[in-house]
Amino acid sequence: MPNRKNAKKSSTNSIRALKAEVNQKLLELTESNRRLRRKIFDLYTIFELSRNFNAVLNYETLLDSFVLTSMGQMGAAKAALYLPLQIGRKEFQLARIKGSPPYPDKEIIIDPDGRFGRYITALNRPIHIEDITKKFSAADGIGFVKYFPFGLVIPLIFQTNLRGVLIISVKVSDRRYLEDDIEFLSILANQTAVSIENARLYESESEALNKLQKAQELLLQTERLAALGELSAKIAHEVNNPLGIIKNYLVLIRRNNEDGANREEFLDIVSQEIDRIAAIVRQLLDFHRPRVIRFVPIDLGQILNEVVGLVGRQMNDAGITIEVRAKTGLPMIMAWPDGLKQVFLNLLINSRDAIKGGGQVTIEASADDMTATIRFRDTGPGVEEKHIPHIFEPFYTTKEQTGGTGLGLSVCYGIIKNHGGSIEYCDAGPGGCFIIRLPIEQKEADYDWRI
Repeated sequence: MPNRKNAKKSSTNSIRALKAEVNQKLLELTESNRRLRRKIFDLYTIFELSRNFNAVLNYETLLDSFVLTSMGQMGAAKAALYLPLQIGRKEFQLARIKGSPPYPDKEIIIDPDGRFGRYITALNRPIHIEDITKKFSAADGIGFVKYFPFGLVIPLIFQTNLRGVLIISVKVSDRRYLEDDIEFLSILANQTAVSIENARLYESESEALNKLQKAQELLLQTERLAALGELSAKIAHEVNNPLGIIKNYLVLIRRNNEDGANREEFLDIVSQEIDRIAAIVRQLLDFHRPRVIRFVPIDLGQILNEVVGLVGRQMNDAGITIEVRAKTGLPMIMAWPDGLKQVFLNLLINSRDAIKGGGQVTIEASADDMTATIRFRDTGPGVEEKHIPHIFEPFYTTKEQTGGTGLGLSVCYGIIKNHGGSIEYCDAGPGGCFIIRLPIEQKEADYDWRI
């Protein structure tokens, strides 16, 4: 009988022990499950926060977001962020402070190369402030600790280097920071260090770009002023020449007023010089003023033939023949018809003025899928090599003897440029050649462009 009682008692104890062991395992599993769920939640939160931080390229906004987010996630009453603020100095100064006062003195700095800085860099994880006070003194640059009792110090590490320090106070609930909190803050801080570095680099590049743009604008303004001065001098020269002639002939007319000798001849010369000034002014307006132009589909061959028809008689009188070689099946191109006529006419007139004693002008038109190409060749002397780099500059002319204004090719260049095309000169040997390239596809629309 006693053996039965002992056996029953032993069995009861075994069941109790097994039950206690099961309960213990259940508690451990529950805690593990809680920690796992917390870790998953923390990782997801860090992922979302990091993604949001990486999208913020404004340095100041990012700092505010990081400090406020750290406080909110931990339920802290106060947080401060120390970063290098002065160019050329490594020391960290107070960059942000959020929460309720009292606040640390702005004179407090953290030296990343000092004893305390080297320690938290090597540790590379948050540390309790009470542990810091046990290891370091005020001489080590920890004057901030009295403002954050029972708080945490979180180093911001980027590529093994300390780039900043976040300090958060005790929780509003007065609960201690758990290992989960420390792990969360450690990952968040290092991720944010990358975001802060990216934002700092972006701001640095933006600042450098702004300085470059300002320098370019200043250079451009200087070039414009220099060009304006040169342009004014050339305009004065172009206008003064006919004005001088007009003045001289008016003096002659006044002297010969009584007998009227040569009066009509002198008046004709004055009239011609006035027309010359008017032509200069008109070309200046064409060169400078904005004009509404219309891009429409055109037949390139038809435009060329119309222009040739306009100057055909003049060319024949000068003993110059014109041959148009337009490939069959040229596509329609979007262009400004009057503008192209002006360009083609100007090039033909230049050829007429250059060819002496008869010759030939050959116009070739071809196209591929993207570009139409027009070549104007003549049998004239061509352009001297020293003049080629300047022929499209306003008022640059090789026709001083014949009264050229130097605006014709400048206007041509502007028209072709506004088509999105190009115009260039090359030696054809013998003679010269202008090559025009125009994009075939353009939207049909009105444009207010400067010619």
